[in-house]
Amino acid sequence: MGWVVLVVRTAALAVAIGALTLRADCAFVTRTCLGTNLFSYFTVHSTILLILVLGLTLIHHAHRGAEPVWLTAFRALATTYMIVSGVVFTIMLANAELFGYLFLVPSSSKVLHFVLPVYAVADFLLGPGRHRLAVSTAWTSMVYPVLWAAYTLVRGRLVGWYPYFFLDPDQVGGYTAVGLYSLGVSALILTTALLVAAATRLPSLPARPLSPAQRSSGHRGHQRRGV
Repeated sequence: MGWVVLVVRTAALAVAIGALTLRADCAFVTRTCLGTNLFSYFTVHSTILLILVLGLTLIHHAHRGAEPVWLTAFRALATTYMIVSGVVFTIMLANAELFGYLFLVPSSSKVLHFVLPVYAVADFLLGPGRHRLAVSTAWTSMVYPVLWAAYTLVRGRLVGWYPYFFLDPDQVGGYTAVGLYSLGVSALILTTALLVAAATRLPSLPARPLSPAQRSSGHRGHQRRGV
């Protein structure tokens, strides 16, 4: 079972890197993806976090078996952000006509917004070695979005461009409307983080068992520490 997990996570890592690379190609075509504009998208940040988490998880799974608690927390964070990115994009796509927008969704964007969020959920629920997290850890999911929103609003006013229409006060009718949209997204993030943290109480696959040599080494190390 362990090698299956390694293969699936390696494939997911390659797909995530490929989709992010292909998405960056539009930097040569439209202003939307020009330079720092591309890396102002929350979805891009979420995908980068997922890539880092997958890499760390592969290393721990291959060499140490069970993952540490902090890695489970990072997996939960990446899963939360990927879910939120997918849900927000889906809502924007479904209501694009109401705001006079025409969304062009290339294959790379479909992977980033639809395929990877589904994978992140499946990996978190079915992947081995997951630890139980306190529900209170869900509040840490709000730290980065608050910092990102502050950066986006300040930068948007300076350069005249926002990654999402609901953060543009000129499009939604002022900062009061921006604040209301932001509260809605914040509620979505926190609710998702709470559900992800609660999901750690569900049964999961056991971590890769230690070999007899590893168990023997660990036992001797324990004896030495007790001396």
